[in-house]
Amino acid sequence: MYKIDSVWYLVGGVIILGLTMSELRVFSLILQIVALLLIIIGFIALKKSTSMKEGISKHGKIINVGYSLAILSVLYMAYSAYLSIIGTGSIPPLVLVHGSLGIITLALGALFVTNRWSWKSKRYMRIELVLWLAVFLGGTYLYLVISGAI
Repeated sequence: MYKIDSVWYLVGGVIILGLTMSELRVFSLILQIVALLLIIIGFIALKKSTSMKEGISKHGKIINVGYSLAILSVLYMAYSAYLSIIGTGSIPPLVLVHGSLGIITLALGALFVTNRWSWKSKRYMRIELVLWLAVFLGGTYLYLVISGAI
């Protein structure tokens, strides 16, 4: 069930009551910020642990929660982008670039969090982190443009 103005949103099996699209964007941004903080906390947990096995386990659990929040946020942002594209009949180039990089970043992240990448290493995780930060910063910029802050 989708309603554009407010009242009910059912996206990805989660109902958000009484939120406007503007409030939904803020909610999504907050989820992305929390996800980024969890990624940082996961990195710190790995570095601060006394045993590598314990550190990797903590790191993995924390990162999985952050990734899940990011996926939830993306569902809301994809819905918002879909409504914008329907309303204007076009896709702004920045949205296209941001969305494309976001899909690549989430796909690579899925390989990491599901342990499906046999050659998972620090090098590739660092590349993923750079992609994640680029998409996060691009999304934050888009949010500021859409909300009229810049």
